[in-house]
Amino acid sequence: MEATIKVKVSELNASLLERIKVLFQGKEDSELTISFDDSEGQYYEILDRSKRDLEQENGLVHFTIDQLEDYSNRKRA
Repeated sequence: MEATIKVKVSELNASLLERIKVLFQGKEDSELTISFDDSEGQYYEILDRSKRDLEQENGLVHFTIDQLEDYSNRKRA
């Protein structure tokens, strides 16, 4: 058996999970796949750009642990 259930992210809740569990009840070898439709591919474009920036060291900030602790302490104050 194969089924596709389409729901909005706002509809994801404990009740939906319980209903899905009932559908699969007694079928221990079942598999559930969750996928997200990103038809514009924006997520992958951003991920690729971030990866390129990291590889080329674009926009990286370097600091010592002491500088990080000092910055953290100032932010908490």
